[in-house]
Amino acid sequence: MMKLKLSVVSIFTAALFVGSAARVSAAPPPAPTPLAPAAGASVQEPFTISWSSVSDPSGIVAYNWQVSSSSSFTPVILQNSTNGQTTAATVSGLANGTYFWRVQAASGAFEQSAWSAARSFSVTGVGPGAPGTPSLGPPKGYSTFHPYEVMTFNWTAAAGAVTYVFQAATDPSFPVATRIQFDNIPNTTYSFAIGNPEGNYFARVLAVNANGIFSAPSNVISFSVFFNNPVPPALTRLSPPDGVTLTLPITLTWSASPNPQPSGYDLQIARDSNFQSIEDLDSQLNDPIRTVLSLTPGQKFWRVHSVQGDASPTTAAVTPWSTTGTFTVSSAPPTPVSVSSTTDPLTSGDTTWLQLQLTGAPPTPTSIALTSSNSSAAPVPASITMPANIAWTQFQMQAGQVASATPVTITATLNGKSASGNLTVAPTALKSLSISPSTINGGAQAGAIVMLSGQAPAGGASVTLASNSAAVSPPPSVFVNPGSFSVSFPLQTNSVTANTSAVVTASWNGTSVQAPVTVTPQPAPASLTLDPTSTVGTGGSSFGRVTVASAQPTDTIFQLTSSHPAIAQVNNSVMVPAGAIAGGFNVFTTQVTTQTVVTISVTGGGVTKSATLTVTPDAAPPPPPAATLSAFSVSPTSVVGGASATGTVTLASAAPAGGTVVSLSSNQPGAASVPASVTVTAGATKATFAITTFASAGTTVQLAATLGSTTLFAALGVTQGSAPPPPSSGTATLTVTASGRSGERITSTPAG
Repeated sequence: MMKLKLSVVSIFTAALFVGSAARVSAAPPPAPTPLAPAAGASVQEPFTISWSSVSDPSGIVAYNWQVSSSSSFTPVILQNSTNGQTTAATVSGLANGTYFWRVQAASGAFEQSAWSAARSFSVTGVGPGAPGTPSLGPPKGYSTFHPYEVMTFNWTAAAGAVTYVFQAATDPSFPVATRIQFDNIPNTTYSFAIGNPEGNYFARVLAVNANGIFSAPSNVISFSVFFNNPVPPALTRLSPPDGVTLTLPITLTWSASPNPQPSGYDLQIARDSNFQSIEDLDSQLNDPIRTVLSLTPGQKFWRVHSVQGDASPTTAAVTPWSTTGTFTVSSAPPTPVSVSSTTDPLTSGDTTWLQLQLTGAPPTPTSIALTSSNSSAAPVPASITMPANIAWTQFQMQAGQVASATPVTITATLNGKSASGNLTVAPTALKSLSISPSTINGGAQAGAIVMLSGQAPAGGASVTLASNSAAVSPPPSVFVNPGSFSVSFPLQTNSVTANTSAVVTASWNGTSVQAPVTVTPQPAPASLTLDPTSTVGTGGSSFGRVTVASAQPTDTIFQLTSSHPAIAQVNNSVMVPAGAIAGGFNVFTTQVTTQTVVTISVTGGGVTKSATLTVTPDAAPPPPPAATLSAFSVSPTSVVGGASATGTVTLASAAPAGGTVVSLSSNQPGAASVPASVTVTAGATKATFAITTFASAGTTVQLAATLGSTTLFAALGVTQGSAPPPPSSGTATLTVTASGRSGERITSTPAG
């Protein structure tokens, strides 16, 4: 099905109608002269029109021709072009009647000649060489459609037809400029939708034979596309009967729309007759049937309608809802209804979904017992849990290894009742052998893949390989690892002097598969160049270009090698595409400590071409930028002589390894002295140092910090301190008291 917004489709196939897109200052070529058929001639289709050739300094690149039922060529109903060397064209696809045709030339300077004089002819029927004429039936359902409503048209098969062309237009003459057209329709039916414009339309169909000759047009039918066209009547419910009590699953059916739409049906199932509590909403159903797998117990109400395109740019055209039907879902304890597998048979290692249906939805999560008649071939859990208010679920199962086809029964049990499903597990076998490319130069390596139908068994699969020709040398065997589905391997071919067909056979476990390969003579490489021819090691690269003397009908693959693969890496091969004379490859280099010359070689057809690549050590890293002094300060900026201060030097960036030494000086070292230098440690931006001052008359000391050519200054004020107070002139009394031989005591007044 196809939807169309625009209804302008070009004539028949892809006819290039040369125009005047980019004119240059040049005179137009002369107009051709119609030659045949003669004016007023009666013809049968297909027939040939021809005209005189014309010339132009820039050359003639095309001739354009048109056919119309009017001498004014309003409208044009057929048009096409030929190249500048062809002065005739075959015409077909016209209904009986009188027509006019004309021709013009188009030059290499993009100038068009005037149209030739119109010449008339009459089509009287269809002659030998044309396919039969199909008969177009009315559109399916009705003829009054809505925008974006899919319409289906059917017609009879025509003798000699390979494909069909369907045309629709609002003008019954089917003008080229405005008609809708679908080409290469392989069957006798076609569906599409028209978005806009609205209107009354005409349709017809033509048959096309293997030579591209059109039949006479079919009969013309009419239809309309309008937003306000009527919608079909309400659909009719068919089953189940109203009022019945059912167990799940429940199948609902209704009458089909007279013009069924893809994804066109909407179904509602509700707990109430007003459809305020919808339990199941199934939109965009393709068919007038729906099997509902899960509903809660109790009475249900259901209805259905169909969408038939658009009733306005923003609303859908829908049929009225059907009448409301009722049924009741049984409240009996749920039991299993069915167990099924989405894949049957399975191959060892395959994964499938096992699906379980109950007669009803349990009100709470419920455990359902599971068993397998062969737990090694089809292992299942001992139980699964059905969620509350759900009657259907699925779970994955991976098939085990079997030696022969093994039937298995899976059983589910709940509330004393069981349901079973059967499946078959087949042993893993060889599935396929593929070789790519299937045509390859002798001496090159193809890629091959062995595929199994399932997982390889626990011991793996050793697949033997053989070739019926010395042109192909497969390895004796390849190994598919346990649990794997495939293995890939290189397939070596050998030099040949003529195209040689070979068949490679893979065998395992009593089965064999084959793949063909054609080995062609390998041309010799004509040249190999590298650009650039010198590069640095780390992150360096070069582009290689290999050529052949002449283009080959198949891809040419040459072997690539590097004399120092640890330094200059290349792929194993380079390809020159079919029809080309050159192919390319990249060379990537790694770090070297000394200059190294690497030879890159390409080999094929018994010839080796080489080119050298010089790989140089990486350039020494630039030295770190020299540290610069950005600030110099002291704190505090004024002290009493004899007190200390602190100086700080600041760099513009972090000091490099080894640190940065800043020279220091004082213009009055007798008042304030500094160390000869201070070091900013590696990675730091600042360093501090102590400033020593001495008692002196008040003065301002100029301190300097120098790094390279930069000297910064900081001022430190040193002031004179006041004299210390004189010692106290008070009196003291010393009393000495002897207190016997046991000890002596001395006291003083004041104490001390």
